[in-house]
This record gives sequence, C-alpha cells and structure tokens, in this order.
Amino acid sequence: MTRTKRPLSSQASALLTTLAGQDKSIFTISDATRILNLGSGAAMTLLSRLEDKKWVMRIKPGTYLIVPLSAGEQAEFTENWYVVAKHLIEPNSYYLSHYSALDVHEMTTQPLMMIYITTPKRRNKKKVLGATFRFIYTDKSKLWGVEEVWVKPTEKVKVSGLERTIVDCLDNPKLCGGVSELAKGLWKKRKEIDFNRLVKYVDRLGSKAVAKRLGFLLELYEIGDNAKGRLRKFVTSTFVLLDPSLPAKGKRQSLWRIRINIDPEELKEIIKT
Repeated sequence: MTRTKRPLSSQASALLTTLAGQDKSIFTISDATRILNLGSGAAMTLLSRLEDKKWVMRIKPGTYLIVPLSAGEQAEFTENWYVVAKHLIEPNSYYLSHYSALDVHEMTTQPLMMIYITTPKRRNKKKVLGATFRFIYTDKSKLWGVEEVWVKPTEKVKVSGLERTIVDCLDNPKLCGGVSELAKGLWKKRKEIDFNRLVKYVDRLGSKAVAKRLGFLLELYEIGDNAKGRLRKFVTSTFVLLDPSLPAKGKRQSLWRIRINIDPEELKEIIKT
C-alpha cells in the first residue's frame, strides 16, 4: 500500500533531492542548514513541517530519517536499519551485537526486525518504521573485539567481530535466536574463524558456561581441534544447559559438563540446510 503524503514545497524538495543525491537517508539540522543556506530556526521550522507531512521522522533530537514512500520501498530500506541504530546511539559508545551481528557477518538467513545494540548507555527500546531497537547494557570496559564494517556505500557501523559475536551469543543465546541459530553460523564460518582468538575471547569474557557450550559444539562438528584442548581447562564440575533459553531437560554429557537440551541430531541436521 502506498503511503499518502502531502505535497512538498520547492525548498523541501530541494533538501530531500540533495540528500538523496548524497545517499543520505538520515540527516541532521546542520545538514539542512548547510544545504539550504538557512538559519537553524528556519531549518527547524521546515523540518517540523516535513515531519507533520510524514516525509521525515525524528529519531532523536536534531536527527531525522527520510520516510520511505511505500511498503515496497520500506522493505528495501531495512538494509539500513544498522545505520539507523548508529545514529540512534552515537555519540555514545556501542556495537551491533547478538542476532544483528550474526546478520552483519552473514551467519543467519532469518528475517530480522529486532536490532541489538550493546552499549554502556542505558536506553529503552525504540521502534522506527516497524523495526525495534533493543539496547543491551554493558560496562564500558567490555567494549572489546569490535570492528567497523561497511553496511552501505557511504556508511560504516561498529559491530562485534566474528569471534566476539560467537562468545556473546553463547553467553546469552536468547538474544541470537538460540544455540541452534548460532550453531548454523559457527559451521558456515568455520574456515574464517580465528580459533586462537576465539579461545582468548572466551578467557577474557570469563564465562565457564561459554567455554563448555563452545567446546561441545566444536566437538560435535569436529572443528577447531587445537581450540578444544585449550577450552578443557575452563571446564568445572558444574553442569550447564547447552541452551539456557530452552527448558532444563536432557542427558548430561560429562566431557564438557553440558546438559544437552537440544537433540544433537537436530544440531547436525541444521548445518546441512
């Protein structure tokens, strides 16, 4: 269904046309004043009118998003949700994490309408054009293993690196669609993973549960041979659930001290799809 919008003034049209030419779907009041050679007051008035007419929406004070014209265009626009996330949280420190990081690293094929942003800034969830942005609080000292990647020709965003993504997802599987979803990505990227770095990250995270889950998966898929031996030193006597987001049931495996609450055969089958 096409979105109904009120007509544009020549000034507003010039602004949106210039922004489109610069491939900017998100812009600030400063952009508007520069493009139109206006004072900040006049620019704010113009943007307020554009907001009333549904041409733009304010995503935070002073920052605006150009609204797609139709449902079809809105669907295409989802590739820029990560740019929206960046502009929602900056200048605060952050990185895209969990399910969002799996998507950026092409470790999942599932549709994604929940964007996960790990940050030391406490924020409530925010909805923008159908997508929900969830902010995961962390201490600033835990912002490591992060890299910048291009998500469109003109925009980079910060995202957990491949190995950090794996340990984050194993630490809190419910934020990535469960261990099964992470397992598919682990298998898909098995030739790209730096297993030495992965073990170092497990150690740095300091989670015995992550070490046990990772060791179990590496054993199951017969990958990361050198890493498995090094992960054994983190194994304690306490049993942990393979996927804590699922019911506490299943057999106990003594090698990795894992309670297997996902059928191992199911985990083997999902990597064949």
